[in-house]
Amino acid sequence: GVGDAVKKELEGKSSYMKQVLAERETYATMIEDLKPQIANFAPSDMQQVVAFTTEVERRLGLLCDERMVLKGFEGWPEKKVECLREVVARYNELRRMKSGWDPQSAAWKAKTNVVAELENVLEKFEASSATVEWYLREKETLNKQYLAQKIPFDWHQVTLVKESAVALARYSMQMVLEAYGRLDPTDVGKQTATVRGQLQCAMQTAFKFAFRCHQFAGGFD
Repeated sequence: GVGDAVKKELEGKSSYMKQVLAERETYATMIEDLKPQIANFAPSDMQQVVAFTTEVERRLGLLCDERMVLKGFEGWPEKKVECLREVVARYNELRRMKSGWDPQSAAWKAKTNVVAELENVLEKFEASSATVEWYLREKETLNKQYLAQKIPFDWHQVTLVKESAVALARYSMQMVLEAYGRLDPTDVGKQTATVRGQLQCAMQTAFKFAFRCHQFAGGFD
């Protein structure tokens, strides 16, 4: 009945709290050791941030409930840990975006025909370009937050993503032009005319896309 359900819930909470209290004792030395290390951590580059955060995550991953266990430790540098996690997550996001715009990467799944592949390129650009623009708008605010915690951020990653947009435009243009060049100019058949028309449309799309990518990356060379 209801009484049994309440009893089970209380027992469950009780065994959960026992585990939390036991872990506060078991990992007390580790946590007290981490506190000053995190508070005083002042890295000079992203490699140090990633390596340090990975190690902090490894240790905190040992806890059954990080938030509850750490509640028992006064002066835990929660804001600094949150900042480290955010910086690493943003760094990884930008790196993923850069590789997501690289047709040479192993993760790139090319479509079987030129028109579909051009659509694929445009979709990939649309999916991430707004995020890059967000980083550019929020750069000052984010930098202020991170530097307040003595954490640097590799803003060069944003530049690399913007540059990879130009490579994406080049890939699109080259792909369409090569496909158009393979058509036999002497073939006046209906099927070839249809393909020629489709590729001419694709070429216009690729030109517009190339112009947009160059603007996105900061103008023409």
